[in-house]
Amino acid sequence: MKILKRILIVIVVLLLLLIGSIYFYTQSIKPTYEGNLELTGLQAEVEVFYDDYGIPHIYAENQDDLYLAFGYLHAQERLWQMDLLRRIAPGRLSELFGTEMLEIDQFFRTLSIDQYSERMAKNLVEEGDSPELIASKQYLKGINQFVENGYTPIEYTLAGVEKSPFDLKDIYNVIGYMSFSFAHAHKLDPWATAIMDKLGPAYMNDLDVMNVDPSTAFIPNYPNAEAYMALNQQTTKVLNGLPLPKWLGSNSWVVSPQKSATGKVLFANDPHIDYAAPSVWYEAHLNSPEMEVYGYFVAGLPFGLLVHNQDIAMGLTMFENDDIDFYQEQVLKSEGNQYLYKSDTLEFNSRSETILVKDSENITMDVRSSVHGPIVNDVVDGLENAPPTSMWWALTAIDNSMLKVAYQFNAAKNIDDVREAASNIHAAGLNVMYGDKMGNVAWWASAKLPNRPEHVNSKLVLNGNGSDDFEGFLDFSQNPQAENPPWGYVYSANNQPDTIDTGLYPGYYLPEDRGRRIVDLLENKNDVDVSYMENMLTDDINPASQDIMQVLLEELVPIGEEELALYNILKEWNGEHKLENKGPAVYQALIYRVMKMACEDEMGTDGLEAFMSTNAYKRSVAFVIKNAQSIWWDDVNTAEIEVRGTIISKAFKATLDHFESKFGSDYISKITWGELHTLEHDHPFGAIEMIRPYFNVGPLNAPSGVEVLNNIGYSMDGDSEYNATFGPSTRRIVDFSDIDNSRSILPTGNSGNIFSPHYKDQAE
Repeated sequence: MKILKRILIVIVVLLLLLIGSIYFYTQSIKPTYEGNLELTGLQAEVEVFYDDYGIPHIYAENQDDLYLAFGYLHAQERLWQMDLLRRIAPGRLSELFGTEMLEIDQFFRTLSIDQYSERMAKNLVEEGDSPELIASKQYLKGINQFVENGYTPIEYTLAGVEKSPFDLKDIYNVIGYMSFSFAHAHKLDPWATAIMDKLGPAYMNDLDVMNVDPSTAFIPNYPNAEAYMALNQQTTKVLNGLPLPKWLGSNSWVVSPQKSATGKVLFANDPHIDYAAPSVWYEAHLNSPEMEVYGYFVAGLPFGLLVHNQDIAMGLTMFENDDIDFYQEQVLKSEGNQYLYKSDTLEFNSRSETILVKDSENITMDVRSSVHGPIVNDVVDGLENAPPTSMWWALTAIDNSMLKVAYQFNAAKNIDDVREAASNIHAAGLNVMYGDKMGNVAWWASAKLPNRPEHVNSKLVLNGNGSDDFEGFLDFSQNPQAENPPWGYVYSANNQPDTIDTGLYPGYYLPEDRGRRIVDLLENKNDVDVSYMENMLTDDINPASQDIMQVLLEELVPIGEEELALYNILKEWNGEHKLENKGPAVYQALIYRVMKMACEDEMGTDGLEAFMSTNAYKRSVAFVIKNAQSIWWDDVNTAEIEVRGTIISKAFKATLDHFESKFGSDYISKITWGELHTLEHDHPFGAIEMIRPYFNVGPLNAPSGVEVLNNIGYSMDGDSEYNATFGPSTRRIVDFSDIDNSRSILPTGNSGNIFSPHYKDQAE
């Protein structure tokens, strides 16, 4: 008995030591929210106050100290996220994760963002000590002091890698990745080229994909056109495999004093980004005699991208303009390394890249480029035998001013300052939204817009011989924009801007749904207050879906009790996406099957999947379904000529079968939106099941849906559980009648440290 007792005592002691060790370890790798901290290089004392949500309010006696302190504090909450973000564009994820990220690294090495970032960093230093350079250097000093002296986040321990210092090029690489994730050309242009070549202009016209008449811009008979679908699939695969979120869309509206209940400007913004843990933004308040800014910061960037102060508020949505063109180069058959451009014979440039791969051999690859840009064939399975296809991208074709622009936004005092900053944006295209204490409201679609020849359709792969090259850029004054319009508000929901001098500018715009809802809610409302703005940000009604619903109901004749029950769910649905609603689940399942049955026979399975990965699909749903004469209704695999009602009825029966197989015979009572539409914020280490509950946030039953104002989106394939993948990355209201009580919320929390109380304290 004594031996057994001693064994039990030893076991208990060992367990207590283990528990104690774990406790002390987790306490040692938590952010510091109180006490005194010594930082090398501070000229004076900096005071930091953390509020109840872990948001730092930093007060410094000079701007150098402000950014040094901010860099350290940002790193102690988000160092791992900073590290991942800086590694995507230069193709350095394999150093952390091994061969599973090799394909992604090869893809990004080909885009040549890292070479561009190195050149931009060098240029900035050579230009001298600009305010943005000085602030960036101080910010980097703060980060690197944490790298050297701070705790090691648990992700580094789990990955078995060391922390390493940051430099100016890393900042530009973060900007480069963000700009790439905004772009849609990689998905749509190759798909459009393949489908256009296969089916012709009539089919494309009936999808409303081109935004211009494709019959005037169609270059037929591309060799290997079908292979271009592979580029869409490769881009989708790469983006879905990234360990960090993609930037997708956004809403914003700004109400002038004439429509405000307080007689002061009200500002709202909610950028839409992939959900992840930690969420993309870090919220902070920076104050020095030279500058005050309350803003939302991306890991690794010193300046806030969504900001306000006592004088102004500005935010962003995606412009969705077309800033990428693909060119099929004209290769000389006798000389594989030579191609024709205008009247010249040129040689492809080539460089060698070595990718360091954790726990494996390093990989060497060659990257080729033409006058238009890098050749993408070499990293896309299926394009090996297609003619060399190059990518021209506004981001890397023009010197990058985004660091200066971001600094200008943070230092801005009035509408002139923000307009000037907005005019310097070249890529990615952004809608800059603005309001101020003087009563001004404004919106500028900001980007360098290529002035393409009339015959060119930029949604197709273009001729590389020089005949399709663009001819300079539009002046910023020609960009879509509005300042203090007489109707009393400005808004953006990634929808098509109105005509400019050159007509409707081509892009990858989303459908009217959210924009239409904003107008409906603001047009006849002249006493807008903060509560009303909050209700708009969380609004879950899609009026456009009701238009589509009427078409579906008119074509359906339910037969039997089960079909009638499903039909009545649709008939009684008012477009809301509440947790208890059945309508959105039935509607989305039906829409998917209608579009699948309409398009798959012509596009093929791969073509349809590729189409559904693009913004164009969302635009096309209403366009196809409302058109009873659409060419897509006929099934080319049958002898009969199908009409709209035939396809909708077949899709309705397939929807019934889908729910019955999923839920059983009592499926009507089991269908609810909240059960099907769930949200989990994924952390890169959440894929390991044993530690998933500690790193991931959720799952949560999610209200709302896709293309409503509270835009919580999901896969459009109709067979999933509608698991939410993206949505508002912050909801923010700035009230100029009470600026210090403006409101915002993040999807998870302000900290990226799983042991911090602020890792997920805003998620519910």
